Amino acid sequence: MRGAGRLVAVFLSLVLFTSSLSMVFAQTDLSQIPPLSVSTNLPLYDEGDTVTFSGFIKSPDINNMIDVTVRVLGPVVNGSNGNIVSIDQVKPQLDGSFESAFIVAGDRWIKRGDYKILVNYGPQKAETMFFYNGGTGELPPDVVPPPPSCAEGQIIVNGQCTNPEDIETPPPACGTGTVYDPVSKSCIVAPPVVDNCPPGQELVNNVCVDVEPEDNTPPPPQCGAGTELKDGICVPKSGTTGGPGCLIATAAFGTELAPQVQMLREVRDNVLFSTGAGTTFLAGFNSVYYAFSPAVADLERQSPLFKEVVKTAITPMLSTLSILNYVDINSEQEMLGYGIGVILLNIGMYFVVPAIVIVKVKGLIQKRRL
Repeated sequence: MRGAGRLVAVFLSLVLFTSSLSMVFAQTDLSQIPPLSVSTNLPLYDEGDTVTFSGFIKSPDINNMIDVTVRVLGPVVNGSNGNIVSIDQVKPQLDGSFESAFIVAGDRWIKRGDYKILVNYGPQKAETMFFYNGGTGELPPDVVPPPPSCAEGQIIVNGQCTNPEDIETPPPACGTGTVYDPVSKSCIVAPPVVDNCPPGQELVNNVCVDVEPEDNTPPPPQCGAGTELKDGICVPKSGTTGGPGCLIATAAFGTELAPQVQMLREVRDNVLFSTGAGTTFLAGFNSVYYAFSPAVADLERQSPLFKEVVKTAITPMLSTLSILNYVDINSEQEMLGYGIGVILLNIGMYFVVPAIVIVKVKGLIQKRRL
């Protein structure tokens, strides 16, 4: 009795020890599964053979399943990968397995040697090798690769396994007088087409809408410096800081809106009044200028000939003053420099040049008398 009990105890101990070893080996085998693996069905292929390869993704992301990128490189010589012979993408199954095939034939499958299948799934990589005996580079007639094996409930579309609900069905062709309604996904009676709209409306998306009236009012004129817009015309500004205006130039050119008068006003307001030196100069100049300019302006209005003489006389001065509109004056020193330069230029034109001419003419006259 005791011997039988010992035998039973030994037998149960062996069963428990064997079960424990099986569980340890099972856990060890599971931990040794790589994150990504790939292999071919054969190690050697000839021209025209179909290379079937399959692999397994240990932890696929079923919520964001991406394709497995497959590249075939070769021939491998001295450890180098060689050229890319083919490249493809394979959609894995939900359990992580994937499978596809390609035919070793064509102008890229001529050289004999080892070829490498390199697969990528995100950052994970795996590879396998096979040997190819080489070929002529010609495609065998009617070579059709075998279709991939799909999971239950999937169908093959363009060589890929696809779920039926993911296939987009094109809208049906509707008959005359009907159109396809994407909401009800059926053909409905077409709405009436509006050809003409009543006056004051236009057709937008087959609906007549009111047209906003166009504003045909002409834009107001752009007035220059020293003038303002009144009753649709440009007139001199009231209360300007430069005194009553350029009386001699206004009388010579007939109006304060003349371009020459506008230029003088811009030089006065925008250039001279921008610096202390220019303001001081204008204060002294105005005290002298407005002492005689009203009388000269009256003579211009009374005598057209005198008006033309004055216009001709002041034209060179206007040309020199216009230079101040094209220079950047940012300091008192620059204002003094440009101001003195313009004054010397006018002295040269109105006094030096005529004096030289008079001297030359006088000398010629004296030579002729001799």
